[in-house]
Amino acid sequence: MDRGAKEEKVTIKGKLVIDDNVKFAKLLNTMRQFRDAVELAHYLLFKKKLKESEVKRRLTRLLFNAWYGYSALKKAKLYQGQTRIKLRKPLLFSVGCRGAEKGNRNIRLLDTDKVLVKIPHADGNHEWIECKVKFGRKYLRLVKELISGKYPYSATITIKLRSRNEDWRKAFKKKLYLHLTIPLDLYLKYFSRKPKNKIVGHIAGFDFNVDRINMVIIDGKGIVRDIMNEYFPEVTSHGFPREKAKVIRQEKLAKLVKYASEHGVKYYVVEDLERPDGVKGKTGKWALRQYLQQMEVLVRKVNGVLVKVNPAYTSEVAKFISRDLGLDIHTASAYIIAKRGLINLQKP
Repeated sequence: MDRGAKEEKVTIKGKLVIDDNVKFAKLLNTMRQFRDAVELAHYLLFKKKLKESEVKRRLTRLLFNAWYGYSALKKAKLYQGQTRIKLRKPLLFSVGCRGAEKGNRNIRLLDTDKVLVKIPHADGNHEWIECKVKFGRKYLRLVKELISGKYPYSATITIKLRSRNEDWRKAFKKKLYLHLTIPLDLYLKYFSRKPKNKIVGHIAGFDFNVDRINMVIIDGKGIVRDIMNEYFPEVTSHGFPREKAKVIRQEKLAKLVKYASEHGVKYYVVEDLERPDGVKGKTGKWALRQYLQQMEVLVRKVNGVLVKVNPAYTSEVAKFISRDLGLDIHTASAYIIAKRGLINLQKP
């Protein structure tokens, strides 16, 4: 495994279609066992404080497959900060691998519309079930390259639910999805966009909030060249589906970055909030992490440069200068963030 810099990843998804009830039953049973294995791994790792090698050994005996055992261990480590976990729905996850395994050892693409899933058995006579998968047309060339085995890809089979109250047992057959986590460089090979205008070095500052995104574009002298804001107050309504809110935020942010790239922006400035503890409410922290993760991908897609600046006192300063600038506080914050980015870029 590479112990150097962490490789950036992107996830694409396709809808699984399984017409055979026997295959359904086998897959569901394996997904349930894997979910139980993840919960057990978390308990053994963080409650019992067992070594990873011992946890992996026990998971292998439970799942009858060493690679699924290793994958369950990796998944459990994502919940390290929690005292205990109880996963809502079954899932199946397999870490990507290089070499003769053609990208993945247990969940393997066979064609752009077919995938093989390994079903382990206690006697070691594992079997493969073939499932249909429907990816968006724009992803087909990328998927075809994954089939060649040149790139490793992690694969997750999950059930997509509209809300926390939806019963996965009723949605299982119609809401099965395959998520492929691939290297960002491969994704950009097919989806990197070239700006329509020549990059002239403008700077865009972004102020993120749960229900809005404010963007201010300035030039190299700090003069405001453009302002664009996106509002979506409906996502804060009680009971509004979290996944739907996530999609709305992603679409709005993508729209702003696209607009900026087409108007000469090279530098995209955000506040450096690695651990957004100062953000009020779980929803705010969750949304902010989404924004920052998506910015990493979007900026590279438009061949821009992501700049992170010190977030200290942004809101306080914005309150003082908003009246002088004739802007609301959030837009003033975006302006301050852009200015801080300019100052950072001017440093020798």
